[in-house]
Amino acid sequence: MFQRALSLWAFRRASNAMSDHAIASAPAGRTEDVGSPDDRTCVLYLDVEGGWGGSSRSLYYLVEALDRSVFEPIVLLRKAGPVEERYRAIGVDCRVMPEIPSFRPGDRKNAIAFMLYAWKLRKLRSLLGRLAPMVAERDIRLLHINHESLALTGAFIARRFDLPWIGHVRTLLTPGWFARRVHRLMARTASHVIFITEPNRAHFRMLSGNRFAAERTSVVHNIIPIPDEAAQPLPELSDPPGRFRVLSLTNFSPSRGVDRIVDVAEALQRRGETRFAFYMCGQPALTSALTGRAAPYYESIVSRADRSGLTDMVYFPGHVREPERALAACDALIKLTRQANPWGRDIIEALAAGVPVLTLGSFEDFVANGVNGFIDETFDAERMADHLVALADSPEMRGSMQDANRQKARMLFDGEARARDVAEIYRSVLSGARAAEAVG
Repeated sequence: MFQRALSLWAFRRASNAMSDHAIASAPAGRTEDVGSPDDRTCVLYLDVEGGWGGSSRSLYYLVEALDRSVFEPIVLLRKAGPVEERYRAIGVDCRVMPEIPSFRPGDRKNAIAFMLYAWKLRKLRSLLGRLAPMVAERDIRLLHINHESLALTGAFIARRFDLPWIGHVRTLLTPGWFARRVHRLMARTASHVIFITEPNRAHFRMLSGNRFAAERTSVVHNIIPIPDEAAQPLPELSDPPGRFRVLSLTNFSPSRGVDRIVDVAEALQRRGETRFAFYMCGQPALTSALTGRAAPYYESIVSRADRSGLTDMVYFPGHVREPERALAACDALIKLTRQANPWGRDIIEALAAGVPVLTLGSFEDFVANGVNGFIDETFDAERMADHLVALADSPEMRGSMQDANRQKARMLFDGEARARDVAEIYRSVLSGARAAEAVG
């Protein structure tokens, strides 16, 4: 009851921030059709990260592949990071605006997290004031929100500047009161919603209920470049030598099931297997909304590996900035999430690198069981250990899976093809916006 009261108060606070009264003092946006100097359509992107992984990496590859004789991108990052220099290297206007607030419903303490988000909205006028001259001078015509954690902020910005907006859904929000309201807001106010897989769209449909409109949604897979040459392996993943190397590129949280990898290592240990080395490359994903301190989940896994005598089998290198080099150093990728979502940046990077994947779920568009990896519907540590032993015992199987992975990556994640899909969505949304203006 108390959480529901806090939730209702916080949403009213956000709604007030979205009202005309709250943003009336912000300078106006586009006041006349000044036109882009080179007749390109200017698209403003909001990115929640700024690093070189996950959604930021996916957005970069999309922007890089877009036809920039037609579209002019401007990318706003909520956090500074290495992707800034990459954008500048390809001639894309990229700026950091840390005052962009974000809110993503999680597994717990959503009321507190949303209250903090509502408090950060006090800076909304300042943010809109910074955006106003950019919208006017660059004649921005479309807003693209790169992650559902920016959906509320994106809706504010789109409403203030009378812009059509596109939401990009990349994760599965934990079902709950906040998740339903975020998705319903997207379904109601976004001009179009893009999903990275069909299961993401089905999950969104379930949470958004009767707000869902299929004709305003599309599935567009993420882009991954297929390298002409293999990346140089990370040296920190080369010890101990002579092992069958199993890589995890997942940050540490219970829903992501990283602890299950220790279960698999223990199953191999009980068999007397000493051929395997697991590299858990990631960082704690759960932090306190108030203090910012990491939750104890990560430390519990490290302690458990130590107690089980797995220090010579399970390693914790931390976050890696070059996942392609981590994959080049390893023989298999493992992802055992409790959400049973066998997709994501780590899996498609593995496919492009030709690395067999072991994962969970029933969605086989990316990982087909026995073809380019192993996928089980439910988790069983012994069965996963069987899969790893089979891979280690059969160079022929590994070679076949490597070829199948690269072929699938070329078919599903091609940059030009997926950028054309997104460009067609842009054209459709902009055409609808022009038609609405003409009627109005």
